[in-house]
Amino acid sequence: MDFKEMASNIGLEEEDFIELLEMLVEVSFKDIDNFEKEFAAQNYSGAAMAAHSIKGASGNLGLTEISDTAAELEQAAKLTDDSQIPEKIGFLKKEMDNISEALKDYRPRS
Repeated sequence: MDFKEMASNIGLEEEDFIELLEMLVEVSFKDIDNFEKEFAAQNYSGAAMAAHSIKGASGNLGLTEISDTAAELEQAAKLTDDSQIPEKIGFLKKEMDNISEALKDYRPRS
């Protein structure tokens, strides 16, 4: 992942972008867990709020695919439609894992 370019695309310094990405990963894993728990408990508004959190945070960082997927989960919760939830949750977890791994290997460029 080219963090410098990603940061530049949204007008942030690379260091600030990295900090926000680290927070995104940490919070998103919690939000994914909350989504699953709330949906299973039929608390659809709680599930929608968890997905909305991921949608907003990832969208603000220019992570469009993640944001779009979270928006689809938010809509699924509002409609109580569980047909694509496992696939979308799997995608979000995979993307968060990918970002997390890239952050571990991160070395700022001069």
